[in-house]
Amino acid sequence: MEIKVRKTRKSLSKQVMESIEKLILDQKLRPGDALPTEQQISEELGVSKSSVREAIKMLEALGVVEIRRGLCTVISENPEQGYLNVFLSHLYLLSGSAEELRDFRKIIEEAYTTQAIATATKEDISAIRDALDQFRAHCRAGTLTVDDDLHFHNQILQATHNAFLISMGTALNTLFRESIGASIRKFPEVALADHEKIFAGILQRRAELAAEAIEESADRWSLSLPQIESTLL
Repeated sequence: MEIKVRKTRKSLSKQVMESIEKLILDQKLRPGDALPTEQQISEELGVSKSSVREAIKMLEALGVVEIRRGLCTVISENPEQGYLNVFLSHLYLLSGSAEELRDFRKIIEEAYTTQAIATATKEDISAIRDALDQFRAHCRAGTLTVDDDLHFHNQILQATHNAFLISMGTALNTLFRESIGASIRKFPEVALADHEKIFAGILQRRAELAAEAIEESADRWSLSLPQIESTLL
């Protein structure tokens, strides 16, 4: 590993983190692959193990790696955790309103749905239809859960064929899981109508139709946010 840390004004841990990122790219490590040990990285970079450990913790917070206690550090198989950590830190630190959260979710959901409309294959549309059928069946049976809702939106995310949108959208849905569940329990039939309208927009390749349903859904969802703190996991 021909990587050396330069002594600059940049924090040492930040330099080590960037060196490890370069290592990941140079060695083409994939999710689940193990990083070299702290000792190996320390010797190669000529820095202390504590600096390596701090850098790895920073990478873990960003969702790049997973630290498996007592075993090793591996490339993350859940990259959306990085987005989720950022979202959570902002919710803790910012004093945004429920309306701002509503607008944020609306913007992201409209963006990935619009992309899905442009890129969805026949197989993607079939998977979204199946998820909608499951949502409808559980709604009629009175057994609807938040997992039915997230499954529907996950199929739309997959139809974007964009790893960044999939990761961010998954993190956003995970973040708001509890409030989404509360909203669909309160308005199950209305939620079903929204999902059917979104699917119609995808099927007809009409982004504006899906956007209308997303806006209406986000408005109702925001009613389940009496306090910003209630959206935290």
